Amino acid sequence: MRLRRAFSTRTLGRMKFSAAISTETSVDRIADDLCERARAGLGAAKVDLAMLFVSPKFVGELPDLIEDIHLRLGARCLIGCTGGGIIGEDREVERSPAVALWAASLPGVTVQPFRITQQQVEESNGPAFWHSELDIGPEDEPSLILLPDPFSMDATRAVEELSAAYPGRPLVGGLASGARRAGENRVWIGEKVFEDGAVGVALCGAVRLRAIVSQGCRPIGEPLIVTKAQRNIIVELASQPPVVALQETLKTLSEQDRQLAQQALFIGRVINEYQADFHRGDFLIRNIVGLDPNNGAIAIGDREIRSGQTIQFQLRDGATANEDLRELIEKQQSALAKNPPEGALLFSCLGRGENLFGKPNHDVSVIRETIGPLPLAGFFCNGEIGPIGDKTFVHGFTSVLALFEPVGKRN
Repeated sequence: MRLRRAFSTRTLGRMKFSAAISTETSVDRIADDLCERARAGLGAAKVDLAMLFVSPKFVGELPDLIEDIHLRLGARCLIGCTGGGIIGEDREVERSPAVALWAASLPGVTVQPFRITQQQVEESNGPAFWHSELDIGPEDEPSLILLPDPFSMDATRAVEELSAAYPGRPLVGGLASGARRAGENRVWIGEKVFEDGAVGVALCGAVRLRAIVSQGCRPIGEPLIVTKAQRNIIVELASQPPVVALQETLKTLSEQDRQLAQQALFIGRVINEYQADFHRGDFLIRNIVGLDPNNGAIAIGDREIRSGQTIQFQLRDGATANEDLRELIEKQQSALAKNPPEGALLFSCLGRGENLFGKPNHDVSVIRETIGPLPLAGFFCNGEIGPIGDKTFVHGFTSVLALFEPVGKRN
């Protein structure tokens, strides 16, 4: 659905961001709390984009809460969704209701909100369809944020469509969560609340969106070539049954890692086959969804895998996920030092948090420790959207950190 028109640029100045989280139980007190702290962080600056993430507990009061915050904040564009866990400032609230508000003043940036339905995804006939539907051309060089409902939308296909329409452009986000069945999640633009589809925003102009995608895995064994495949099933791996290749890999591991492999084994598919070596961040991590005892084939949670592709078995646990996030941020430190981010969004899997790390606030603590305190908000998702290499995917068990940097110094 096209929403005319974009909120346009003002005189170029300094970007400003603010973030706040509230665990109040009254929606009136939540609005007071969030707007007061968000406005304090922005001063007199106008709010060009606000994002609101809300626990399902408040679904019945959402229209009033959104209207109140929208009017008090004076946001030109407000989008958001429900989340089974809410992230804001230096906290990750997982087991109790919360609401987080993130607000940005973006001089020199055109802000274009949009809504996508499953019908549009099914009707799509190529990139030109989306350029027309969203009223955004590839020449606009948009940075995209997308918040789909997983029950009513094929989010994987939607992401594939948008990635093809805007190749090489950053696309991040997360799938709404907290619902037990279809129709219980909510997504919204302004004061219009929807039970289905996706909402998003395109940012064009003087802002750079840098994405860090931490899938929390480490490779084990050696890279192997798929020699025969059918759809999402690996029939032969290095010219032998995949289960045989897996058994040989497991023999090289420590006893601790062999035990870990019984419950946290994954497959990583290399994205850029032209690299000489493969390391963390070079793989798209997918679940192993089945083993065939008759022929030793392995089925993975991907749409398709082809002969000639490179895969490597992977392990995931809390220590590895911690190490992975720190290492990926460390790789960006030089670029971040040259052009420091001024705000951030975090889309983290429901399977992370205390369940994975054994303590609260892990990811936000690592971000504050390695990058510094940033106005940050987000939520725990039913799937995370972020790029690996130059392609964007829907992930699981992942944290996608979106850093907002002023344009002027490209790294």
